[in-house]
Amino acid sequence: MNQEDNSWLSKKELNSLLELPDHLRKTELAILKAGYADAELVAGYTKRERAVESSYLNILKVMGRIEKKRVGKRTYFFVKNDNLV
Repeated sequence: MNQEDNSWLSKKELNSLLELPDHLRKTELAILKAGYADAELVAGYTKRERAVESSYLNILKVMGRIEKKRVGKRTYFFVKNDNLV
């Protein structure tokens, strides 16, 4: 089994991620790694379809875990540190 090194996450971030279902955790981890990304870039990290990631990103936005900003035709997502529980 290949286990990722998550030592770059704070204890607060790690505990917050553990509260999420697996499919949303994978998406939020990709945003944390990228810092600022659209659904296409997140899909590259997770190896899932862009449409799936778009849906998951919007769920995370509704949950208040991430923010989004529209630039032209693209929508970018990012995590604000104060959004972490």
